[in-house]
Amino acid sequence: RFGSRSRSNSKRDRRQSSHFMGVVPQVIAQRATSNTIFRPWRLRLSRRRGGRLALWLLTTVCIMCHPWLVSFRHPDSTRQLAFTGSSGLSVKHCPHVPLGHAQPRVARGSWESFQEFAQDPLVSVVGWSVVFASLTILKVAVAEESDTPAVFLRNVSNSPDQAAVSTTPVICVGDSLTRGNLSADWVGNLRQMLTDGANKPVLNAGVNMQCITNVKTRIEEVIACKPSHVTVLVGTNDLKAQASDFEGWLYKVFGKIPYVSTLETYERDLSEIRDRLLAAGARVALVSPPVLGEDINSAANQQAKAYAKVVERTAANGGERCTYFPLFEQTYAELPKTGGRPYDGFRFFSWLCLLCFDIHLFGRDLSDVQRERKLGATLDLVHLGPKAANNLAAMTAAFVMTTVQDDLVLACK
Repeated sequence: RFGSRSRSNSKRDRRQSSHFMGVVPQVIAQRATSNTIFRPWRLRLSRRRGGRLALWLLTTVCIMCHPWLVSFRHPDSTRQLAFTGSSGLSVKHCPHVPLGHAQPRVARGSWESFQEFAQDPLVSVVGWSVVFASLTILKVAVAEESDTPAVFLRNVSNSPDQAAVSTTPVICVGDSLTRGNLSADWVGNLRQMLTDGANKPVLNAGVNMQCITNVKTRIEEVIACKPSHVTVLVGTNDLKAQASDFEGWLYKVFGKIPYVSTLETYERDLSEIRDRLLAAGARVALVSPPVLGEDINSAANQQAKAYAKVVERTAANGGERCTYFPLFEQTYAELPKTGGRPYDGFRFFSWLCLLCFDIHLFGRDLSDVQRERKLGATLDLVHLGPKAANNLAAMTAAFVMTTVQDDLVLACK
């Protein structure tokens, strides 16, 4: 009996998926013909020039700031310039202070060696550039956006009249793949697709560097928004934490997770998230995590395939109001049969840093970035490329529009 029920659920899930998947090509075609999908080349050119100008300005500032670092001497120096700008107008002098017995000579020798090393302008420019780059990435990663559930609830509480007539939102839950400020913004694409199709607000509940344990703790905030549809895309950071002990430690410390998820705990937590959302009356789409790296035979992608099977099974057991989005299968099909790059934490981080500048400073076309790096599905071995992001947005738009029409038909009967 259990086996027959499971088979009927699988057949029902395939029929439901094929129902809205048939709408996906139409949504993509409409998106392709829209003028909003491509930036005008003049705007792209002006942004590129502006980015180069900003880079040259950063280099100039670093060179000008270079004397400030190399002129700061140890306090035991006599009459040395301290924090003198390149103009030489703000000259100060350090008084003679004898070296105390408590100060080790090793520290003084290290400081003097660093001074000699830092006198090279190239070293200074690179050092300041790393500092500014780190600050830029940190600002992008932690910036609060205006389309989050927290902001939505705040606006509703401040405007009770508007809350009474507001449309139930579509909420996309996940990590940095959903947040979209460090990759292709599929939620932004979805918002444009639904502007005319369903006229529903779209909230982005993606938070950078979160695992499924983090997502489970903030589901109540999502439920409080009373969504009609929720997509859940989580698991990539759990895969990364499993792939490397160092990354697992990083997620424990900075992600504040009590443990690194296994396949069993991932399925348990995903089932709990599904049940809580369904109990709140939302339609739920569970999205399989995409590929991790672009080596089709790597251990990371074999584990990602196992995660996709778990997501598919969890969606099939969720009933008729729960469906499965095969994002892993779609991105896996984009990988080369041989010669793909496996996931590498160092290469991923370096590409991510450059990607932050490409998106937020230079405004580059992400398809160009992807071609330069010779990648097929991702931008940096982790985050979605433009094609995968657009396909995911089209799947979600078809899911929302077809189910909204079904709900209207049922309401009229």
